[in-house]
Amino acid sequence: MVEAFRVLERAVLMESGRTMSEAAMSRRLPLWERHTTLGARFGLVDGWEVVLSYVAPSDEYRQVRNQVGLVDLSHCGIIKVSGGEAERFLNGLVTNDVKSLTKGRGMRAAFLTGHGKVKALCRVLGLGDCFLILNDSQTHDKVYQYVYPFSYAGDFAVEDVTTRYGILSVQGPRSLLVMKEICFEPVTPMDEHQWSEAVIAGHNVMVVKASRTGEAGYDILTPIEGVVDVWDFILLKGAFHGLRAFGLEALDLLRFEAGLPVYGIDIDETNMMLETGLSDAVSFTKGCYTGQEAVAMATYRGHVSKKLSGLTMEGDRLPSPGDKVLSQGRQVGVVTSAMRSETLDRVTAMAYIKYGFFEPGSTVEVQSEEGTLNALIVELPFYRGVKVEP
Repeated sequence: MVEAFRVLERAVLMESGRTMSEAAMSRRLPLWERHTTLGARFGLVDGWEVVLSYVAPSDEYRQVRNQVGLVDLSHCGIIKVSGGEAERFLNGLVTNDVKSLTKGRGMRAAFLTGHGKVKALCRVLGLGDCFLILNDSQTHDKVYQYVYPFSYAGDFAVEDVTTRYGILSVQGPRSLLVMKEICFEPVTPMDEHQWSEAVIAGHNVMVVKASRTGEAGYDILTPIEGVVDVWDFILLKGAFHGLRAFGLEALDLLRFEAGLPVYGIDIDETNMMLETGLSDAVSFTKGCYTGQEAVAMATYRGHVSKKLSGLTMEGDRLPSPGDKVLSQGRQVGVVTSAMRSETLDRVTAMAYIKYGFFEPGSTVEVQSEEGTLNALIVELPFYRGVKVEP
């Protein structure tokens, strides 16, 4: 199955293929030595040396899908926005309603261009007196360079606090059991994107409800000085529930099955926000923000011109990004990414399909270099996790 992974489709460089200049420019995770001890295989993503896997990615995939796993996401970016006008300022830049974020609440959001195209996806957490913006590593610098200059214009401050935190994530159907095992105080029920304060291994952390795999999951924002202790403690206590560390190759397939698009692969600045299907990242009532007029126009029209959809393919051949999707010989879409799903035991793909053709159950053809592939349009996600009661 490993050869079927289209892993980290942005530029991933295996350790053996890196040049000296690439090695010199890369940044190491705070837990690099711990990962090395576990036998990690590293690759370069967005300037960071990240863990691709420790053992076979297919084994790590099954570990998380059936039990629980721990992944290091400390290469992701974090921006802090504070000050008396922070709420109004941030609310005018992102698609969701930041004014509703009391302490302990969070939400998915996006930064748009003035024409309503997607500049970046993010998660925003309300801390009461300030906000944290959690970004993918690919878009972090772009978001920071976009937001920071505004700080000269009002009573708010913008700080890149990425290096102050490690981000660890517990994912899988047994994740809540692990969180109850490792947290000093009981874990309270939370909705997706909510967060609470906790103590793990003697360190004060933020626990964010965050499913990255289609299963239940929790991100743990840990002060950098405590990240080694917290990592070791989770592995130690989580072993009782079968927890093991896993890398980004397994995470990529898990998130793909969960229908979670990746910026730079499935979404970029050519896409309108509502085409992505991430409607929970948009407030339709909050008023003005950058790109809001274009979102409103698409909403009033009643439909989008195209939508990110799922495809299940006949046979074992994987389509490539950019392959055309045809209906009765007419192009109706384009493939963005594809992987073989172990859960479905078939090849799956994401593609933007034109309005009038993305009805689930519709049959289409994908024009690939290897010939014509028959496909069926399906709703995303490809997989929905099964809730496991503690």
